[in-house]
Amino acid sequence: MTNKTVITSDSPEQLLALAAADFATLHAATLEAKGHMRVVLTGGTLGIAFIKAMEDLQLDLSGVSFMFGDERFVGLSDPDRNEFQGLSQLDDESALRLRRYPSVEQPIEIARAQLDQELTEIFGDNPGSKEVFDLVILGVGPDGHVASLFPGHDQPGLWVVAETESPKPPSRRLSLSYRALNGPGHVWFLVSGSPKAPVVSQALSEENCKLPLARVTGRSETRWYLDKELSDAL
Repeated sequence: MTNKTVITSDSPEQLLALAAADFATLHAATLEAKGHMRVVLTGGTLGIAFIKAMEDLQLDLSGVSFMFGDERFVGLSDPDRNEFQGLSQLDDESALRLRRYPSVEQPIEIARAQLDQELTEIFGDNPGSKEVFDLVILGVGPDGHVASLFPGHDQPGLWVVAETESPKPPSRRLSLSYRALNGPGHVWFLVSGSPKAPVVSQALSEENCKLPLARVTGRSETRWYLDKELSDAL
C-alpha cells in the first residue's frame, strides 16, 4: 500500500518552497538511480507557481522531461493552455523537453487517439503496469477533480482521455487517464484554500472514497502539501 504523507505549511508560498526543496532531493536521487526523470506537471495558480519555484532552484534539469497532466483543447497560443502558462516559467532548454498536447487543428477524438498512440508506441499498452513517470504533480478542484478527470465523467482511453463536457470551462480537454496517472513512484498534491477541505478530508479519511483525487496514488508515496487555511478546515 502506498505511503501517504501530509505536509502542512503556513501559506501557499511556504507550501511551494517546501515542495520545490523536496523536488530537488527527489531529482538528485532519481538521476543518480536512473540517469533521467519524467515529471507530470499541473496547471492552475499553484501548479504554475511551482514550475517557477523549481526553476528558481537553478537545478540542472537537462535529464528531466516534462508533460502536463491535462490540457485545455484550445489553440496553441491560447493563454488558457497550461502549456502556454508553463512555457513562460520554463527555461528554453527545459521547454524543448516538454511533450506537447495537440490543439484544435483537428477534432478532439482524433487528437486524443494520436497522442494515445504516441504514448503507447513509447511506453507500451499497459499504463500503470510500470513506473513510466517518476513524479506526478496534481492540483485539486473543489469538486475533487484532478487533471481533467471529473467526478462521474469516466471517459474511455488508454493513456489519454477526451473530456468534451467539462463542468469547468473550457468544456473540451485532453487528460492523462487514471491508469497513466497511477503508474508513478511519487504522486504529489499541491492544494490550498478552505473550499477544498471537504474533498481533501474525504480522500484522506475515507478508505473507499470514489472522488477522482482519491483514485490516484503513487507506487512509493502519495504526498499532500496543504496550506494552513486548508488544513485548519479539515
